[in-house]
Amino acid sequence: GAASILGRYRDDKEKASQFPLDCQQLATAQCIYAHQLQQLGIVDHILWENEAETYLHFPRLQNQLRGFISSALARLLVLEPAQLVQQRYDKYRKMGQFALLDPTMRAQELARIKSITSAKPSRKAITSSTKAAVSVCPLLQHVAEEVVGGKMSLHRHKAPPSMQTLAEKLLAKTTATAISTSTAPVSALTSPASLSDDLVWAGLSAKAVLDRFGPSRLSEWVKQQSKSRVLLTDTTMRDAHQSLLATRVRTVDLLEGIKIANTTLADAFSLELWGGATFDVCMRFLDECPWERLRALRAMCPHICFQMLIRGANAVGYTSYPDNVVAEFVRLAALNGMDVFRIFDCFNIVDNMLVSIKAVLEANKVAEVCICYTGNVLTSPIYTLDYYAALAAEIQATGAHLLGIKDMAGLLRPLEVEPLLKAIRNAVGDSLPIHFHTHATSSCSLATCMEMARCGCDIIDFATASMADGTSQPSLNGFVAMLEGAPRSTGLSYLALEPYDVHWAAVRELYSPFESGMKSGSARVFEHQIPGGQYSNLLVQCQAMGLQGAQWEQVLNAYRDVNQLLGDIIKVTPSSKCVGDLALYLVTRGLTTADLLDEQKGTKVDFPESVVGLLRGELGFPHRGFPAEVERLVLKGGAISKLTVRPGLGLAAVDLQAYRAALMAQWGPTVSEEQAMSSLMYPKVFSDFMGRQRLKGPLLPQLPTLVYLYGLQPGQQFTMTVPRGSISHLLLNPPASLAASL
Repeated sequence: GAASILGRYRDDKEKASQFPLDCQQLATAQCIYAHQLQQLGIVDHILWENEAETYLHFPRLQNQLRGFISSALARLLVLEPAQLVQQRYDKYRKMGQFALLDPTMRAQELARIKSITSAKPSRKAITSSTKAAVSVCPLLQHVAEEVVGGKMSLHRHKAPPSMQTLAEKLLAKTTATAISTSTAPVSALTSPASLSDDLVWAGLSAKAVLDRFGPSRLSEWVKQQSKSRVLLTDTTMRDAHQSLLATRVRTVDLLEGIKIANTTLADAFSLELWGGATFDVCMRFLDECPWERLRALRAMCPHICFQMLIRGANAVGYTSYPDNVVAEFVRLAALNGMDVFRIFDCFNIVDNMLVSIKAVLEANKVAEVCICYTGNVLTSPIYTLDYYAALAAEIQATGAHLLGIKDMAGLLRPLEVEPLLKAIRNAVGDSLPIHFHTHATSSCSLATCMEMARCGCDIIDFATASMADGTSQPSLNGFVAMLEGAPRSTGLSYLALEPYDVHWAAVRELYSPFESGMKSGSARVFEHQIPGGQYSNLLVQCQAMGLQGAQWEQVLNAYRDVNQLLGDIIKVTPSSKCVGDLALYLVTRGLTTADLLDEQKGTKVDFPESVVGLLRGELGFPHRGFPAEVERLVLKGGAISKLTVRPGLGLAAVDLQAYRAALMAQWGPTVSEEQAMSSLMYPKVFSDFMGRQRLKGPLLPQLPTLVYLYGLQPGQQFTMTVPRGSISHLLLNPPASLAASL
């Protein structure tokens, strides 16, 4: 069938994009898909595979097969032989149209066909007429493809059973909030005004203070406010869904949430909603531009500080970038609406964060510079109170406005809080506010946050209750309720937070296929030390590989052992990925860390590329270095060279204008500075994203999530709102006059 449409393309580029679509269309016309065969009565029943199952482990499919075979045999056993033959014959005849011809009739039919084919039109005429016949709105074609072939199609029964009921309830009234596709950045803010010494801060939000008076005075405001209340950051719109739902929450759902946050969280210090893994996932999996997401959220919520996570020299990527690229990224993020930059380095190397810090200071935004916490400060011989105190003093010297304590695995326990804060305060004094971030993997973190509040921590991160706990942050609602009546209560009412929580409970149900399946916390995190954001992703990855049950325990053991092999390093993106890569490498090959150190086995190991880069120093080096024996093994006795300078210094500056010009030549003159930056961060991901957008149009982000993820059932309808100027993308070949007005 595919051979019959070969050769009808102008060039290889058109063939590459159009040929798969033509094959799908031809296959549909020939009724070869399973659901079509069932409608024709050729097959009796369709068994859909479950996405989470593999060929090694498929209990759900096995039960379906067992039930089908039993019922099918029962039906066939009651048939007489002649009936069975007739049934099979009837099914065969349904596979196509047949005519029983005698020799004379056959000769006449062949002559008729020959006369038709001898008068066939030119290839050019066939191509143009066929294309006109199959022209279709890209948005509707996408929806149709998801209905017929989507991995989570409602129609194909691939969606969770609850989603069918949810679809019937929501689709008739669903109207997704329009996402502005304007590429214009947020307007520049006014210059900071001068302050009198008797300024009364009451009534001003953190955002108002920042915009009017600048980040240094915001730091003072935080210290003044925290005397009477604990300030809060909500992570629901970034780290919570990154930890629980594989970062898959779409902008349309964030916009609905931030509408509610405008009122329920008006007194929050900040909303964390950008950076981290959200940047590449937007393009890679959601058909969205991360910059458009930021601008749309900013337009919807102008009066609360926005916060992002930036990986120092790694920006929002997983490798080091030239210094001028990192600085330009910060400038563009600030221009598009970002206020607070939480800056960290995976080995707590302040030098690796300096470029980001300087760029934030130049943008007149808030530089929150982080200490990444690991180990147990009361017992660790590596990560001691003196280590953290010295690091805090080094951070203060950079001009940081806030000091972040980033506890990415939730390892900080209540008894460690007071000595840690005391050591930091002794090193930096009381003028530098402290902002605490943790994960709830162990189920102990809410107690740690209570102790943080008691010991004077200024700002603490939480997620709304329906998106809290597990590998996410502890519950905002629970913390607010527990602190009622305390000297530093939050000033919020846990009941007033309910509308926000109810919204996110419904959103979480929409994205249930992306849940990790983790049903409870685990205190074992204190042993393996896997960061919260990595734990859930690693669990899903292992399930897809068939590594479940006892094998999952092997992965946890291997992660722990690899960490010790590397010298008990700080594990946070991207260093944590390297540890996970080597752990999976060992488990899937039946190896242990002891095997790596064996002279006979270790020298034959082909280490993962990320691990080689780690030992080369592409992410920098831990403050005590890597064990010499491990370096010798991974770097092949010195055959692979180590870096001797900070990774960014070894990278040539990028000509940003020339880079953007090259993208314009490829994708058209509308490529913005922000899009060029997306390409610099993730070249292939950006290229694939732009290719899909060119093929499918710009309106996919506007689809309601139910339709985008699960498609529709026959007869279902939905409504959507699109930005002004975009309606023409829903029409086929609109007249120029009409297209201009839409």
